[in-house]
Amino acid sequence: MTQAIVSLISNKKSICLSINENNNTTERLKHDLASLTAIPVEDQVLRTLDGHYLLDHESIDSSHDVLFIQMTARLLGGKGGFGSMLRAQGGRMNAQKTTNFEACRDLQGRRIRTVNEAKKLQEELDKLPELEAEKRERLKRKIEEALKEKEPRKYLFDDNKFLEDKEDVVEDIKSAVGNALKRQKVNHKSVASTSTSLFDEEEEEEDEDEEEDEEEDEEEDEEEEEEDEKDEAEEAKEKDDKDQKGKGKQKASN
Repeated sequence: MTQAIVSLISNKKSICLSINENNNTTERLKHDLASLTAIPVEDQVLRTLDGHYLLDHESIDSSHDVLFIQMTARLLGGKGGFGSMLRAQGGRMNAQKTTNFEACRDLQGRRIRTVNEAKKLQEELDKLPELEAEKRERLKRKIEEALKEKEPRKYLFDDNKFLEDKEDVVEDIKSAVGNALKRQKVNHKSVASTSTSLFDEEEEEEDEDEEEDEEEDEEEDEEEEEEDEKDEAEEAKEKDDKDQKGKGKQKASN
């Protein structure tokens, strides 16, 4: 014979009922429980410990010696639609499937995020020599470009009025310079003639001055000659006087 232990609502004491041929269905068991607990049959919900709900027309399994049954009460339901909402939400959730599994762990227990970061770090360390070489190459090209002579920039100027004005200004300057040169040539000729006349007069004056100097020199020379002759005459006279005095003294002594 199978014994059914039914746990009641609100932590009441469990009831032990024997299952026989007379009450081997769920409906008969509910009637027995209603007579014992005064809980209406329509409010009773029976299920086993593994979560299986016992329907009214379903027969109770009597292959076990002890059968544990749990009684719960029915709940007031709403207007419905909750299931459709869950289905719709489930569809949206399925549409937004995640592709980020970095929070998961691999077979060694490491986070996939940590493994990926370690791989990225190793790749960056492997690329360091290439990056240094590229950096040196860029610096070398930059230095070569700086040392290279830059070609002059070419500009396109489309202001025709400015170009015409520039040509007019250049022509005016040329004509003004030509006229100034012509006037300067004429003035130069007159100046040259006057300068030649002045030069001739200066030469004549210089010649006259030279002649006067020569005459003065000749006069000075003549005066010096005359003075020399006077000095010689006086010396000769003194010498004669001395000779005559010497002769007179000799005669007196004799």
